Amino acid sequence: MTDLFAPLSADARSSTIRFVIFSSYGNDSCALIQWAHEWRLEGVAVVYSDTGWATAAWAERVQKMEAWARSLGFATYRTTSIGFADLAREKKGFPTQRYQWCSWRLKIEPGMRWLAEHDAEKRAICLVGVRHEEAKNPNDGRAQWPGFSPKSGNHGDRAVLAPFVEMKEDGRNALLARAGIEVLPHRSRECRCINSNKADLRLFDEADIDTIEALEAEVGKTMYRPHRCMGAKGIREVIKWANSPRGAYEPPEEPAAICDSMWCEQ
Repeated sequence: MTDLFAPLSADARSSTIRFVIFSSYGNDSCALIQWAHEWRLEGVAVVYSDTGWATAAWAERVQKMEAWARSLGFATYRTTSIGFADLAREKKGFPTQRYQWCSWRLKIEPGMRWLAEHDAEKRAICLVGVRHEEAKNPNDGRAQWPGFSPKSGNHGDRAVLAPFVEMKEDGRNALLARAGIEVLPHRSRECRCINSNKADLRLFDEADIDTIEALEAEVGKTMYRPHRCMGAKGIREVIKWANSPRGAYEPPEEPAAICDSMWCEQ
């Protein structure tokens, strides 16, 4: 691994990829880019997974952060995929917390294709911004994430380095401050995720709601499961639930069934 950290020649600096950061351009991945800059890593490629389902505001942030990464001397790329909307049409439904096939089709598989194209010899090290502190419970995959893995299946059997595993939020925020980047009060929004919590959902604007509502109507199913939202069905009701006080949401009553026999009392 020593050779990977050795300085590159001027000719190789613009073409050799030695480190790959798959970035959503949220807090952790932007801090990771700053970390790579402070450690003077060379041959860094920053790759954004375009899910085709980002909010309008997030698309603007990606452009801004890509320009910042390039100003540090890093190369920026984007992966392409079928896109969330077409994937939902293909599946005739939406992913669930149990069956999250969207991650593979929109991020992991496109990322592996990108790696195969740009690092066919598998010499690059992939950097990830995983932090143990972010794990929600002991069973969360982030809780036991290793600082270094010599072979990651989700990265085409390449080595993966996670320099932030023991880092606390203050350390992450200090990196962002040195980069001149404001800490976001929410998670990255490169995808209107099915795992969105109330805080995430409150950030959806009318354009987001209209887009999801149209896809729900086309697919014939709701994106968010009613049992996780106190019975709210459809994105507009889910937004009402998200903006209601805890336990206060009441779903609208289902219309009574009409008997076609005309023998029932009216």
